[in-house]
Amino acid sequence: NIGQRLLRVKQFVQHEEIFLANYADGLADIPLNKQVERFAAGNMVADFASVRSAQSFHLVQADEHGMVSRLGPLPEEDLWINGGFFVMRPEIFRYIEEGEELVEQPFRRLIAERKLSTFRWGGFWQSMDTFKDKITLDRMEARGDCPWMMWNRPACHPRE
Repeated sequence: NIGQRLLRVKQFVQHEEIFLANYADGLADIPLNKQVERFAAGNMVADFASVRSAQSFHLVQADEHGMVSRLGPLPEEDLWINGGFFVMRPEIFRYIEEGEELVEQPFRRLIAERKLSTFRWGGFWQSMDTFKDKITLDRMEARGDCPWMMWNRPACHPRE
């Protein structure tokens, strides 16, 4: 799990002021330099990019008897999901115990101490968890519509 993978790299990042981590199986145009700058200016232990889901599901709201009170496309809702891009301080390792999943127990502890923040990103984010996701990204790439290729956009160069 993610928490345990992070513990395995502790020796490589424990002396850094901050470090980045990622577990997303997808592509994004998240301006990591802006996420890092905002994080570095604060006193959080961890920060993750939250994104809008591109899923085509419909969100259902119903009472305990099954009476539907609302039904609508997921992208129209004000729902944000964990995009899998993190900025952390080595202090994160004090919150992860052996066997724990990062976004479960450790993040609950950070939330309780008000040490977890999120960088909301409304730009491009697309998972590649399914074959359908892969086809979507392949078609975008074939059209030359590749917003994740930030290195092809000089205005997004990290030095700027």
